[in-house]
Amino acid sequence: MDAMTKTRRTLLLLIAVGTLPIIASYSVYLWWRPASHMNHGELLETRSAGLQGMKTADGQALAEVVAKKWVLLTVQPASCDVRCQNKLYLMRQIRTAQNENMLRLERVWIVPGVEQPDPKLLAALPGLHLVHAADQSQLQLLPLGADPGAYIFLIDPLGNLVLRYDDHSEPKGMLADLRRLLRYSGLG
Repeated sequence: MDAMTKTRRTLLLLIAVGTLPIIASYSVYLWWRPASHMNHGELLETRSAGLQGMKTADGQALAEVVAKKWVLLTVQPASCDVRCQNKLYLMRQIRTAQNENMLRLERVWIVPGVEQPDPKLLAALPGLHLVHAADQSQLQLLPLGADPGAYIFLIDPLGNLVLRYDDHSEPKGMLADLRRLLRYSGLG
């Protein structure tokens, strides 16, 4: 009887050693969320950014212009106040800071309505693609929130939303996110 108890105890110990790590890993997966994350922007649900059907100011299809490229996009009024100008400047600087990867990145400014921005401002931002969204329904796929001018969106080469940065986002964080994405992505 003593040998049977010892064998049974050994068998139960082996079962426990084999199953406890599995149970622990499922428990951690289901109930624990890490407090920190790698990205500095707000990670968005993967879905289309709705660039199809939009045209640049010079008449080209936006989806073709930015095809197979990462896109920094902002929605700003044509009047473009200081906040807007800072966003456009930041987008230019972040693209330039990518060095050899800067050709994998495009910048897009969507102007709601048909008003024209100041030509001097556009001249100071070479390579920026200007798009007029005369119809607000063209912007419905972008998570603009209550303040559309607050965000810079990062869109992947497949045309999907990836990250969103607001007025309080650190430029170094945006730069780090983009460098990481460009380094590990085979797209664009």
